[in-house]
Amino acid sequence: MMHIQRNIGLSIVFVLAVWLTACSRPGSNLVAQIDSGQLQGTVIDDVTVFKGIPFAAPPVGQWRWRPPQPVEPWQGVRPAHTYGAFCAQPKSTLLWFQLGEVSEDCLTLNVWTPDFDPGAELPVMVWIHGGGFSQGSGNIARLNSPEVAKQGVVLVTINYRLALFGFMTHPAITASHPDEPAGNYGLLDAVAALQWVQRNIAAFGGDPGNVTIFGESAGAGMVNHLMVMPSSAGLFHRAISQSSATGIAPRAIIDRRAGFEPSGEAVGIKFVEKLGVADSEDIAATLRGMTTEELLAGMGERDRFTPVIEGNIIPDQLGFLYAEGKQHNVPYMTGGVSWEASLGRSIGGGFSPEFAAKLGPPVDQARLYPGLSGEALEDRIFGDIIVMTASRHLANSMSAIGAPVYSFYISYVPEARRGKQPGVAHADDIAFVMRTLETERDLMGAITDRDQEVAALISAYWVQFAKTGNPNGRGRPEWPEYDPETARVLEIGDEVIVHEDFLAERMDYHLKRAWDLLERSR
Repeated sequence: MMHIQRNIGLSIVFVLAVWLTACSRPGSNLVAQIDSGQLQGTVIDDVTVFKGIPFAAPPVGQWRWRPPQPVEPWQGVRPAHTYGAFCAQPKSTLLWFQLGEVSEDCLTLNVWTPDFDPGAELPVMVWIHGGGFSQGSGNIARLNSPEVAKQGVVLVTINYRLALFGFMTHPAITASHPDEPAGNYGLLDAVAALQWVQRNIAAFGGDPGNVTIFGESAGAGMVNHLMVMPSSAGLFHRAISQSSATGIAPRAIIDRRAGFEPSGEAVGIKFVEKLGVADSEDIAATLRGMTTEELLAGMGERDRFTPVIEGNIIPDQLGFLYAEGKQHNVPYMTGGVSWEASLGRSIGGGFSPEFAAKLGPPVDQARLYPGLSGEALEDRIFGDIIVMTASRHLANSMSAIGAPVYSFYISYVPEARRGKQPGVAHADDIAFVMRTLETERDLMGAITDRDQEVAALISAYWVQFAKTGNPNGRGRPEWPEYDPETARVLEIGDEVIVHEDFLAERMDYHLKRAWDLLERSR
């Protein structure tokens, strides 16, 4: 009897093992063949996902501050079940998520596909994360969304070099490889990721002929820089810029001042002096020989490294390039949110007198902002100058070259945040676009059905734009195309409203001020 029970027990164990193997088999069969080898994916919420895919070689050692290099092919099937490392970045109190493993070996991307079929030819959406060019990651839950993929697109989230690793320039580094681009290594990483998409996305069911790049804050700045880079031509076919502070205001230039910003090289020289290696016989070799931790230890909260104008990759100020029609002619979406000044508040103040003094004469507050005072006034001016003016200039410039343009303004505040913040905070729109509100409970509180409805609407607009270059579709309020004459903007708030001449007087005023500043930077 005991022998029979033992055999039955062994049989149950055997059947259980077979069942568990069968349950895991879908993941083991999800193998994609790309140009560098085979990848094994997995399924999350009915969407096939491949995480941590290297799109360039590790930019370490001699390749630090050099253009991205090809991936070394691998043998066998490489598991793609976990995210890669977070790109090396300084610690900051501004991060809203927990950093994972941090490394300079971080040039990876993630692919979410609803139809793992090389013949599917689905539109592709490539998200470029923000974080002031110094922080952030393409690996976080807010960005990696099966809900976007379920709408019939392949979603790709990428990483790129950040802070001093991605954007530092120094005369010694430039001289060590004078035939290579100086600075802008993070932008070159984004180009490498888009080239990877062109070569490989069909293996995941994506259409390399229908690629949309989109991002928020510095990610939108990356989008807007990619729009003027000769090397990115043909790598994408639509672009979405969410809350970009980059588009007209002067930015860092390698070897001369740009408006109120120091040159890129001046920032690099000062940083190397702070590291204590400025007297080294071979500064470039010394810097490349330092550890990641040693370099990051020298970086303070106020040290900022951003894209630089070096004459080739970025030939001039973005404001001039767009006005001159030098950008790629693709369907374009741009806009911001109702409390962009939360960005300024989070880093120690909004529209301060010191900041205002850098921008020229005092703002005509009584005429442009009647009835506002104190923080409410400062916040409104900050948002107008830093984001909305840039967005308007970009929209006007894109329309001037004949590109379809759609402009938005998001004012819907999650119900749990009402009374706690005066509007939609900078970056709050991301979780709506991605339909990842459930990952934001710690920030937004309880998520309501109405929150989810608005997220579904916003996400549907974005996905439809990626599919066709036009966000309109059945069951959604009509979103008219933007043109400078009517300045029509779609506001998504408690109601969806189309505004004509949206903020026209304020935008005209600030555009003139910004353009005067831009002219003075030359």
